[in-house]
Order: sequence, then C-alpha cells, then structure tokens
Amino acid sequence: MKDFISKYLGAAILSGVIILTIATVFRNHLVYEAPDVTTINICHWQLETGFRKALQKLIDEYEKIYFNKHGKKIKIIQLPIGEKGYTLYVNTTIIGGTAPDIIEKAHAKIADEPAYIARFFVPLSRDLAEPNPYNEGTEFEGVPWRETFFDGLMSCYNRTLLDYYKVPFSMFTIRLYYNKDLYKKIIGKDELPKTYGELLEVWAKIKEYARKTGRPIVPIAGSKVQSDIFGYKFLPTFFYTLNRKCDYDFNGDADRYEAWRAFKEKKWDFQAPQLISAWQCMSEMAQNFQDGWVAAQRDDAAFMFVQGRSVMIASGSWDASSLIDQVGDTFNVGIFDFLVPTEHPIYKKYVKGQVSEATTGGGIPWSITKQSKNKDICIDFLRFCTTKKNNQQFNRAITWLPIIKGCKLSDVLIPFKPEVRGFIGSFVFEISQEMRLRAQGDKWDLFSGRISPQQYGEALQEIFIRTGEEGYLDTLDNDQRNGRNIDRVLSSYIYGWGEGTKQEEKKATESKIIQLMSSVQGHAANNFEREKMFEKLKE
Repeated sequence: MKDFISKYLGAAILSGVIILTIATVFRNHLVYEAPDVTTINICHWQLETGFRKALQKLIDEYEKIYFNKHGKKIKIIQLPIGEKGYTLYVNTTIIGGTAPDIIEKAHAKIADEPAYIARFFVPLSRDLAEPNPYNEGTEFEGVPWRETFFDGLMSCYNRTLLDYYKVPFSMFTIRLYYNKDLYKKIIGKDELPKTYGELLEVWAKIKEYARKTGRPIVPIAGSKVQSDIFGYKFLPTFFYTLNRKCDYDFNGDADRYEAWRAFKEKKWDFQAPQLISAWQCMSEMAQNFQDGWVAAQRDDAAFMFVQGRSVMIASGSWDASSLIDQVGDTFNVGIFDFLVPTEHPIYKKYVKGQVSEATTGGGIPWSITKQSKNKDICIDFLRFCTTKKNNQQFNRAITWLPIIKGCKLSDVLIPFKPEVRGFIGSFVFEISQEMRLRAQGDKWDLFSGRISPQQYGEALQEIFIRTGEEGYLDTLDNDQRNGRNIDRVLSSYIYGWGEGTKQEEKKATESKIIQLMSSVQGHAANNFEREKMFEKLKE
C-alpha cells in the first residue's frame, strides 16, 4: 500500500489540481461570461488593506441596483495589479486591444501623454455637464455632476485636449504624524510648536534627550520618500519670488522654457539666494533624520515610527489608517501641519507663506477605455460611486479624504483637511535629461550634508549652461511631436465623421473635432513663440 501511495500520490495530486483548475475556469466562464451577464473589468494598483473591500461593497450594491432597474445581470470584476507591474499591464493591454473597461489612470505613458489619451480614452465633458441621476432627492439634484466634486474637477481638466478624461474617488494631503506620549515626555508639555524656529528647538531637545539617555530615538523617521515630502512642502515656498520673475505668460508657473529664458536674460542663476536658502533649509531639516536615511525605504521609516524610535514622521493621509492601526494602544498618534520658515531671520526674506492646497487634485482617478463595449454602464457606475453618500461610505471605510462636496470627515482626517490659504506656483529648471538626473542624484548628497548648497548650485549651473540649448530644443521637439500626434487623432475623428453616423454621435464627434482643432492651434502658436524666443536668445 505504501509503495502504491508513493508511486501514484504525485500523479493523483497533479490530476486533482488540473481538474480543479478546469472546474474553476468553467465556473468563472458560466458566472462572468454567460450570455445573460455583462462583464465589466476595472483594474487598479491599490493593494492597501481595506481598499478592495470598500470598492467591492460599492460594486455589489451597484450590481443589485442595476438588475432591479434594468432586469439585466452585470458583473464588475476588480483586477488588482501590483504597482511595479501596473505600467506594463496598462500599456500592453491597451495596445493589444484587450484593455479593461475602466482603469486607474497613471503610472503609464499611454495614460499620461495627450495624444495617447485622446486616442485610447473616452472624453467625459458631456457626461460631467449633466446631473448625476443618483443624486435625485438630494441637495445635488439637478446640479451638473462635475460641480458636485470638491474642486469642480478643475484638477482633472486636460488643458491640452480641452476635455475631462478621468473621475476621482478620493483626495490626499500630507502632514506630520507625531508620537504624543513620547513628545510630552521629552518636551514636557502637550503644546505643539507654532513656528519653524520652535520646531527646530523641539528637534534639538529630542536629539539631546537621545544623547543623554542613550535611547535610539530620532526627531523624524526618514527615507527618500520623506525627503521628497518635505521638499514638496518647503522648496516651492522659497521659489515664490523667482516664479514672479520668470513667469512670462502669467499662468502661475515658471516652466522650463521660461526658466531658460530668464536665465539667459540674467534674471537668476544657481547661486540665487532663494535657491541657496531653500537647499540650506532642506539640509537643515534632514539632519534630524536617522543615520543612513538615504538608504532607507518608505516602510523602514514607518516601522521606526511605529516602534517608537522616532517622535515624528512625514506622510500623507493615505497612511493614516495603517499607521494608527499598527500603533494600536502602544501610544497616541497626533497630526499637525508643516511649519514653513516665515519668521526665520534669513529665510523670511524669501518665504511669503505656505503652499496652498486649494488645487489639490483628485486621487484614484478612473478612466474609461475606448475599447470598452459598455461605456454607458461604466459612466453609470462611476456616477453611482460618486454620490455624497457612497463616496463618504467608501472613503470612511479606508480612512481617506472624500472628493465630493459636503462629505463628513472622520475625526482622524480633520487635520488633513486641505488648507486653501497660501500661494500656488512652481519653478522648473530641469531643462535637460542630464540636468534632471544630476539634480535628483546630487540632492541626496546635498540633503545629507556631504556637499554644500553652493557646491550643488555650481554643479547644476555648469550643466545648465552646457546642455540648456539642447534641452530647450529637445523639450520643444517633444511638444511639437505631441502636437503632431494630436493632429493625427483629429484626422481620424474627421475621417470617421460620416453620413451614416447617428445624429447624437455625430454632434459629439463634431464637438470633439472643434476641441482638438483648438488644441492643435494652441500647440502650434505656443511652439512658434518658443522657437522665436530661442532664436532671439541663443548664443
């Protein structure tokens, strides 16, 4: 008997697995691809605890409502893809013609570049201009769907294509988390610092406490992610006056073209006090991270904070639930906003205030692919999910910020409410690929104190001067190529605008043709002006 089992057990197990696999495939085919079932695939990269469960609850409710309303069965299937493989999955399925009906938009070239967006995704402006039928009987009855979102969906408007291509479910802001119990023990009071100077004093006391007691405690748990978060909140505050000097078209941002032009006109250089002070401030703050933070991962920093080996950590509202759950009853977690150096004796000359969060864009942006055979159902599902009730329910389940007006925040999320005061704008000087790589690569040496802000600026200036003209032309060529790609999409719309098209579809196509023509004309005019400016200022 033993010989029989040892001889045939492996074959029996293999046969069983094969039979089970065939049965599972057959069952899935019957359930999801039966003739009387319409299947919608929705893919995303959100693998956080609670997200899939919260989304599935909305899916289950919608499937029931749809059946009761139409008498037809539908099945919406989640396709969670790891973030590392998401780009490859989206690009290959869209190009291969097997794309899901709805995708979480981002992390892929096809989902980002205007020409690809216009070619592969459904424009939504007409649908967003209509009332959401699921808002009947609420304060949003009769209100355009777009106007029920926190920002009127301005952050989702594609200024190149003059249309909307995504619908968000959530929004995110970043703050400082802190260990309330350890903070009080070290500082001797619950009161938080009110200025950047007071924050530096708090960090100094924490370092002194660690030195005296021998405990491995640092003020802030750091990694490259945390450094980028500080950079996002602090660096733009120093660039306000540079932005004003270089913003030739008065749109609030100084882009690569404008930065290069202003540099050639000697309005700034890489020893500008605004830049030196900004980099000095970042280095100053990074001294409060743990040793070796440059090699640490995001999870390493979170683990330090949860273990009580750091008093603070910088992160976003997306981590609120996981950090608080991991801490449990070990200590109380507090949250407060970043303090920019508006009262610092040196920095205050350049820092006018904090960066406004009024333009915080929607997160978890969903787009509908043109390959979908059920676009109307996809739009209807997104409408269902973005009612005040459902959006609040979804985000409360995962402790994220809702995107629909009037939703109530859980107590945990109140500190993350967007701060609308402050200024908006950017200053972008990474004119070439070499410039971008060097600026990113050397900043870790800068923030960790291996090189000074002046040395960092000298290295960048040499590259900017050497590669600036080539980088300007490469950027211009890329923009012109995008314009030509949009032109091709426009041609396909015009070609398909035939006599046999239904009147409603014909009207929608006509509207899209007008939008794309405006986009192409805008591209051509901007590029013409940039070419003229280059010829005027080149050496």
